[in-house]
Amino acid sequence: MSTVTVKPFKQNKRTFFGEREGLASNNVLSAAVGKDGRVWIGTDKGVSVFENGAFVSVSSFTQSVQAMLADNEGRMWLACGNTVCTADGETRYELDSAVVDFAQDNSGGVFVATKSYVYTLNGKPEKCFESESEISDMALNENTIWLAAGGKLLSVDKEGTFSTYETDALVQAVECDSLGMLWVGTDKGVRAFDSKSHWVDGRKVKSLCSYNTNIILFGKTGRRYIGTDIGVGIHDGAKRHFYVAGYWLPDSRVTAIAESNDGSTIWVGTENGVSRIETVMMTLREKADNFVALTEKYNVRDIGFVANRFIDNATDFGTGEVEISDNDGLWTGTYMLSQAFRYAVTGEEEALNIARRSMKAMLYLMKITGIPGFTARAIRRPGETGFGNGHPEWHLVTDETGEVEWKGETSSDEMSGHFVPAAVYCDFCATPKEKAEIRDALCAIVDHIMTHNYRLCDIDGLPTTWGNWNPDDLNRNDRWFWERGVNSFELLSFLKILDHLGADKKYHDEYVRLVSKEHFAVNAMRRKLDDARTNHIDDHLGFLTTIPLMMYETDPDILQYYLIGLREHWEYERTERNPFWNILYAAYTEECSDLDVGINSLCELPMETMEIPIYNSVRNDLVWDYEGQERFGEDPQLAVPLPYDEKPFATYDHNQYLADRTWGGYRIVEGTFYLMPYWLGRYYGLIGE
Repeated sequence: MSTVTVKPFKQNKRTFFGEREGLASNNVLSAAVGKDGRVWIGTDKGVSVFENGAFVSVSSFTQSVQAMLADNEGRMWLACGNTVCTADGETRYELDSAVVDFAQDNSGGVFVATKSYVYTLNGKPEKCFESESEISDMALNENTIWLAAGGKLLSVDKEGTFSTYETDALVQAVECDSLGMLWVGTDKGVRAFDSKSHWVDGRKVKSLCSYNTNIILFGKTGRRYIGTDIGVGIHDGAKRHFYVAGYWLPDSRVTAIAESNDGSTIWVGTENGVSRIETVMMTLREKADNFVALTEKYNVRDIGFVANRFIDNATDFGTGEVEISDNDGLWTGTYMLSQAFRYAVTGEEEALNIARRSMKAMLYLMKITGIPGFTARAIRRPGETGFGNGHPEWHLVTDETGEVEWKGETSSDEMSGHFVPAAVYCDFCATPKEKAEIRDALCAIVDHIMTHNYRLCDIDGLPTTWGNWNPDDLNRNDRWFWERGVNSFELLSFLKILDHLGADKKYHDEYVRLVSKEHFAVNAMRRKLDDARTNHIDDHLGFLTTIPLMMYETDPDILQYYLIGLREHWEYERTERNPFWNILYAAYTEECSDLDVGINSLCELPMETMEIPIYNSVRNDLVWDYEGQERFGEDPQLAVPLPYDEKPFATYDHNQYLADRTWGGYRIVEGTFYLMPYWLGRYYGLIGE
């Protein structure tokens, strides 16, 4: 089996700042970083400086500041309308019209462009060029001034020779590099220009931005930053990122970009605040520790239930409350599963304590209903959202703390989320006493299922909507055609777990009967049907319940069916680049062709897994699937998902192919999306650090 050794990688992190964090206004117009490293942000209501972790407004500047320059001598130049001044107040000039840009040449000379003129600021302003067209941006290249003016690209050299360069787009921004090459921002995207006659654009080089471009900045390490009306593009060697409003930016239109002196951080201004995007070197393990810390701080409630946290906005993680979800046991269990594998790898006490707390919470759900073998979806207590609202699926009982409500209508999701993590916990974490308690609780569930004709039956004695593993239904009732493969696989997994835990032989015998007489193993060969990728719940459950069957089944003939089914399912979802799917597939097939793809997805994932409004569909570089979705009455989605740091975050049971997330508010999701594949990969020796 192959091991991919992952060196420290570049990880982007973001933080938003606005008026609440000290900005003079959310409407950012300009940005610059001084020689001393301080960050200056110009707004429509003055200037703020970032130091000691916070912004402080500069009381001497309360007017609009639309342009800035940090010169090589350490001075900060500010443009306030027609006025040019230094931040220390020692120098101040009044020019002919509003200033649009600053630049500095190799000899240290400062140039300033207004709408009509270019000036040098050597002692006093001196006009060196007048433009017949309104200037919008300026750049210097050796002895040449380049201007975006009147929608065209203009140049004037030291002899005063004036030239106009035509392009098929409206020129709005210009920047020069050390090779003498220009990048030109237009209403049709970025053009690269050799300063003579040769142009290259997105039609020739697809990675070049093709959106309305207002700002171009060349970073100190060679990065290119592209500010557009719909987000910011970052060219970093072979890597290209495009970040729209939502997780990375507080608003769509980029109005300013500045880079730190060491090139590790950019500040991106918008009309609704500024985003600091830092690039740090990080290991996969450090990232895993980050997700555990976030989950423990923000996603744990009551006796250890783990779920999403509703928050008020994209920065206040401590606001709101942890959701009382339909699947408290599933999310608690999968988080516990990651920590059980972590404990198996590291022996760390923290991992054991988290896993044990989670297991106790799951056992509580198995018993609180008072119905032997019937597990609650969730519980809530007095004072928590919805308690006592009379919803028919919530049932009032008491425990040692007093009143508590439990939720019924339990599904196959919940059962998979209890059995698989509990089995792995027993393998790596449980004491003999715990193991016996867990085995008895799981046996009670299967006894309940078998007694009720392979269904989960609620407090009213009726089957729940999705808790059905009945062989007649799965094999011979078209109503359950879509669930045939995955539900067959689930029940085999439950029975194999009990056999592995040393439970009564009847569970082994039933497993054999279902495999041989009800062809459940054959069903498992086709556990994923072509649904145009509209149902991702079955993807999650199918891959999750693979774990115990691959760990515990020893019959090579039976394993062939499971492995064929795993291959079919993984191939269908291969374009998703899902870290859990890919790492699990590599672990149990020893076929590692996309292992590196899954690990790269772990690297791409942002530092916080947040469900947040994001609108990528404004982009014109997306490839849509207009056919498959229509068969199921769904809206078009992408043919291939966006990178994990660009697309809307979605948990394993949700659609990774969506370009936008337009519903709901803000939620910070527990870190299982990263932690489960990472620790599974570490356990099987697939990931080395």
